[in-house]
Amino acid sequence: MQPSGSDLITITPKTKYYFVKIALRGISPMVWRRLRIPGNTSLAMLHYCIQIIYGWDDVHLHQFHIYGKDYGINYAGGFCYSDNPHTVYLDDFRFDVGDRFTYEYNFFENIMHDIRIEKIKESQKVDHAITCLSGSGMSGVTQYDVAKVKHKMLRLVVTKKGLLTKEDIIRFRKELNRVEFNKNRVNIKLASRIEIQ
Repeated sequence: MQPSGSDLITITPKTKYYFVKIALRGISPMVWRRLRIPGNTSLAMLHYCIQIIYGWDDVHLHQFHIYGKDYGINYAGGFCYSDNPHTVYLDDFRFDVGDRFTYEYNFFENIMHDIRIEKIKESQKVDHAITCLSGSGMSGVTQYDVAKVKHKMLRLVVTKKGLLTKEDIIRFRKELNRVEFNKNRVNIKLASRIEIQ
């Protein structure tokens, strides 16, 4: 007896999502970002993602150090890596909750990022977006820098008696974005620049 169409079960493969915390090492107060990353994210894509979430310029050499091995993008005059980071995916490492690895950016400045797997979830809903869930701080910025920008804006409001122009607000927003973490802005940049197949 042949099964009818209603007897067939369709199994949709589950997609794995890693919830990670990426923190700059040696910075106080702590500068960190929490992300949700699909398992089919390549190391090259994760590199570009880290560049976006921290506002780096992607002009320096970098590498990941995972389970005792270094991974990175090969550049002329830089290190040579045996694996192609465009074809090495997070799922390939079979990470468990609590696993850690590092990302080093700018070998002259030795900017180290500690990456920790905080949670792993599987879902049948496929969403290839890398999403910033939360974060705190900006590299090289103090609370004084943030207060200075906000104080400057308050002085302008008082001087103009509350009659700010659109240009005043845009200028303030740009200055504030340079010194204060903005999750929505980061996610807009991630969505417009990161595409995972």
